[in-house]
Amino acid sequence: MGFQSIYLLLGFVAYASSRPQSSVLSSPQFTGVATFNNYASQGNTVCGPKAPSNPLYFGAAAGDISPNISGGLCAGGIDSSLCVQGQSPSNDYAGPSCPTSNCGVCYQVTNIGPYGSGATGAPAGASSIIVQIIDSCPSTSAWNFCKTQVPSDERCGSARTNSLDIDLGAYQALTGAAWNNSPNLDIMIQAVAC
Repeated sequence: MGFQSIYLLLGFVAYASSRPQSSVLSSPQFTGVATFNNYASQGNTVCGPKAPSNPLYFGAAAGDISPNISGGLCAGGIDSSLCVQGQSPSNDYAGPSCPTSNCGVCYQVTNIGPYGSGATGAPAGASSIIVQIIDSCPSTSAWNFCKTQVPSDERCGSARTNSLDIDLGAYQALTGAAWNNSPNLDIMIQAVAC
C-alpha cells in the first residue's frame, strides 16, 4: 500500500470518527401523548414481563392505532355494552389479544409540556427518558373505550396520536414531581437502540 493510500485511509478514519454519533444513528421524531400506568399492579402484559430488561428504562405500552409507533392492531372491536360500571368494564372482562411485534422496542421520550399545550418541540433543558415496550395499549379494550369522559387521544383511542402508556415512575423523571393523578404529558418520541 502506498503512502497516498495510507494518508487517504487515515483521513477517512479521522473524518468518520469526528462525525457526531447522533447523525449516524438518527431516526425521525414524532409528537405524542404520555399517559401513566402502574404496571406492577397489572395482572399481565402482552410481552410477558412487567418491567423492561434494563433497570434504567421505564416500561411502556404503545397505542395499537398510533400512526408511527404501533406494533400492530389488537383484536376485537368497540362494544359499549361491555361498559357496565360507568367508565369501566365488568370485573370478569378479559382484554383483546394483541401482537407482540413491538415487544422490546425502545424509545427516547422527551417531555414537551402538559397535555394539550400544543407544543411541537422540546424546550431547552427538557427531561428525557428511555422506555421499553412491555405491553400494548389497545383501542379495542373496554378499559380504554369505556372512559368516554377522557379525550380519545388520552386513552389510546385516536389514530392521529402516538400514544405511550408509561410506568408511573417515569412521571417524576420527566417532570421533577411525583405522580399524583397528575395531568398527562405532551411528548416527543424517537426510536433508539436498547
